[in-house]
Amino acid sequence: MKNSAKLILIAFFSVFGVGLILNCAGGLSGGSSAAIKAEATPTPAIANTAPAKPDPPAAGGKEIAKTFTLAKDSQSEYGEAAFNHEGHAYNKDYSVDGKSVMGCVECHHTDQPKSSLKPPDVTSERDVVLTDAVYKTSTQKVSECRACHFQDGSVPDGKTMPTANGKDMNNQIAFHINCNTCHDAAFKARPTLKSKDGFATSKDCTICHKKN
Repeated sequence: MKNSAKLILIAFFSVFGVGLILNCAGGLSGGSSAAIKAEATPTPAIANTAPAKPDPPAAGGKEIAKTFTLAKDSQSEYGEAAFNHEGHAYNKDYSVDGKSVMGCVECHHTDQPKSSLKPPDVTSERDVVLTDAVYKTSTQKVSECRACHFQDGSVPDGKTMPTANGKDMNNQIAFHINCNTCHDAAFKARPTLKSKDGFATSKDCTICHKKN
């Protein structure tokens, strides 16, 4: 009888212990699942605050050359001459009156519509007047002076030397007409330019040229 009572008590406490253990285990398991679920919950998406990409550059997207060296292979006693392209293109002081920026076509005379040409110019290679804005957004190449005005005795096959008033317009004559005419007119309008470092008239060859 006593042994039976002991067995019943042992069985009761065994069942109670197992139940307690399982209950605790279930609680721990549920807690872990909750923790995992909490960790797995994605964070709300953050609004994209990155700056918008800039528009792609317009066609061409280029800058003018700041300087050139002219007459690199001069056949005369006077050699190469430095040319400030940036100054002539943007600085008002480089115009005859010193009050306005020179137009590109004052030198690049082929880069304008045929209807805009003035004698003796007859060749047009562009449907609009060349400006800084047109140059930067256009894919059309600006012709170099040597593309038309060659040195004497070196005219490429299939090409002809331009002429004006019955005279061949070789590169030397073309450059001097363009440069000297403008500089002499500027000096006449503003005599004080003579004291400006680097300014030359048609009588001041060695200011621009380095002798060969």
